[in-house]
Amino acid sequence: MIQFSPGTLLSRKSFVVLLYFIAAAYVFGIWVWSADTPTTSFNGDPRSKLSEIVYGTAHKPYVQRVLIPIFTRSIHSVVPTSTWDTFEQKLLDIPKVQKETVRLGWETDFLSEYLIALSLTFLCLFGFSFAVRNLWSAFYKTEQVVTNIVPIIALLVLPPMFPTGPHYIYDFPTLLFFTLGLALLIRRKWTLFYPVFVVGCLNKETMVLLSFVFILLEWKKLLSQAAILHLTAQVLLFAVIKTIISLTFAANPGNVLDFHLYLNLHLLLMGYNWTTLVIAAFTVWFVLHDWRSKHPTLRQSALLIIPFGLLLLWGGVITELRDLYELYPIFLIFVLHTVFFSLLKVPYHLNRFSATLID
Repeated sequence: MIQFSPGTLLSRKSFVVLLYFIAAAYVFGIWVWSADTPTTSFNGDPRSKLSEIVYGTAHKPYVQRVLIPIFTRSIHSVVPTSTWDTFEQKLLDIPKVQKETVRLGWETDFLSEYLIALSLTFLCLFGFSFAVRNLWSAFYKTEQVVTNIVPIIALLVLPPMFPTGPHYIYDFPTLLFFTLGLALLIRRKWTLFYPVFVVGCLNKETMVLLSFVFILLEWKKLLSQAAILHLTAQVLLFAVIKTIISLTFAANPGNVLDFHLYLNLHLLLMGYNWTTLVIAAFTVWFVLHDWRSKHPTLRQSALLIIPFGLLLLWGGVITELRDLYELYPIFLIFVLHTVFFSLLKVPYHLNRFSATLID
């Protein structure tokens, strides 16, 4: 059994927050500076150039992820255009900056919008560290050091997912708001849950999958008045937001949901290399090992993989791991349970919830 000393730096709040910031900055740097190929660039897909997402001219469904674009345009509009032009020119006069913008395929006419959007995205990645910590604490009570380590691991595991598809400014916000929304749902913090739910729906429509998690967790009392009210509120909020966004971008080219079923079936039927098979086998083992000891609410939440998998097969690309961000925090906690509790024998307690999520 491994026990951590409570007097270490990892138990000090200010030091831990600094570590989260450094880890987030390191991961974010990899994310930005590795986006220099046609398959990973912010502008690798001509239908979803970053400038066109920000200014609402991109194809559907990319243009419908409006959260970061709204804030980017709002912040940009506060400062006079002449000030931005001067700022951009000074940056482009630096040879290293000029070289990197060319390598990364950034549009120099929109350099300030790039910097604003990416800064907001970084804040979301940094915020994810606190969201996943909150989610972990909703399920498990562990020593402070263990709880503080979890977000660092959650951040540092992300980079291997980056080379598998395009980089979008709504990816890290998805990671943040879905994780935070799930934690608030588990904790029954309804006053905070609904604002997060609304903001998450503005960022990406998959936020509505939290309603499926609600059904899973409230299944036995789904016909109670309180459960019906909560589910109705979530569906109505999503429907209103989705309708407004759809009407706003009705004239944009593209589809609400891309059709990739045949491509995904083709990818599934193709041969696999040994590296992929070994990684997949280890991941499945870490998730399923000592299954019954894992938190029952976490196990219920894992059924989200059913509707999510169907949506992914239809409209996503299964080789793009960024499409799995909604599932990432759930299955990461499964893996960490195996590592910390089953293998390292770190002491812990399950946080028990009442039989229903409704107070």
